[in-house]
Amino acid sequence: RQRIFVRLPNETAGMFAHETKGHPVPKDETVIVEAFGNRKCPKLVEQVCSENPVTRRNALAVLCDEMHNPLSVQGCVEAGMVRVLNIYIAKSEDPQTKERASRALSIAAMDANGRRSMLEEESARVIMPGIDDEDVNVRSNVYEALVNFSKGTLPCLKSVISANYSTNLVRKAGIEVAGVKPLVLKLMYNCIKDQSGLDDVLGAGGVVGCIKLLKANQVDVRREAATTLAFLCFTETAKLDAIRNDAVAILCGLLGDKDWAVRNAAAGALVAITTTDEGKHAIVPAEGAEPIMALLEQSDLAPKENMRGIKLGVLKVIANVVVHPLVREKMREDPRVLPALGNLETGEDTLVAKHASLAKEAVLWEP
Repeated sequence: RQRIFVRLPNETAGMFAHETKGHPVPKDETVIVEAFGNRKCPKLVEQVCSENPVTRRNALAVLCDEMHNPLSVQGCVEAGMVRVLNIYIAKSEDPQTKERASRALSIAAMDANGRRSMLEEESARVIMPGIDDEDVNVRSNVYEALVNFSKGTLPCLKSVISANYSTNLVRKAGIEVAGVKPLVLKLMYNCIKDQSGLDDVLGAGGVVGCIKLLKANQVDVRREAATTLAFLCFTETAKLDAIRNDAVAILCGLLGDKDWAVRNAAAGALVAITTTDEGKHAIVPAEGAEPIMALLEQSDLAPKENMRGIKLGVLKVIANVVVHPLVREKMREDPRVLPALGNLETGEDTLVAKHASLAKEAVLWEP
């Protein structure tokens, strides 16, 4: 640089410094610089497609950040982003490319434009190899993308089911690492909301698979397993499978779980199972009356987000199981039950009060 001093001739002139600058140095290709205006998203997708692995990885990292911006999701989708991410997840031999591509897709799947593009590009079918990837982060990202995607419109869910995920999920739930199992169960839960997905999961042994996971050490796994089992047990065949595989005893044990969300899910599963005579009879050998009464007594101690669900769940279970004479006698004689039901019956929550009244009538019923 050369510094030049010029003295101005007028009376107010001072000494001013000027400098000349050389031509700018071109940026390194691997440095991702945001383009101006409408070129922003197309340029970023072009860089994601780069054959230079460093440029590609850096562009994917930027893309992951941009996926939190709805306008960027729309722009990148229009530039063909989802098709590129699908290919990277399914076929890339570069672990970092695959991991970042799967992460970007999982975030994009939370956006309506992202889900629409995933449906158009058949992402569910194309990225299926990702659930068997050797990198646990890739598997986790793919499951998260599918969970978010299947929460969208019915065609999104149908595309997941038609790609034969429902059957595979039962197998994967049993062999996945603990940190990924909750995502597998969440995706299974979404799939069984459709009749064809429900049939696939039941046919693959989903009930037994969920029951095994009720004993998991991880709280999230127990919670998702109980939630999924509860939904499965709205079908009669699933109720009978659950009873035959000792689900009632296991679920009664979870009514005292250290995590209130697990208690809530376990109560919901028991509500579904004990609508049958076989389920009511199973409460006696499972010694389920005591944990049910204990949960009723402790329901006011539950966190606010779980309290109403737990109260409704335990009240419905009581109304179901006291049809059995031995259970009814035990609950009628226990000093905790009728006072607790009376308090809930007169509470401010009208729905809880309604079910408390029904449960109380069932406990006091005489043949």
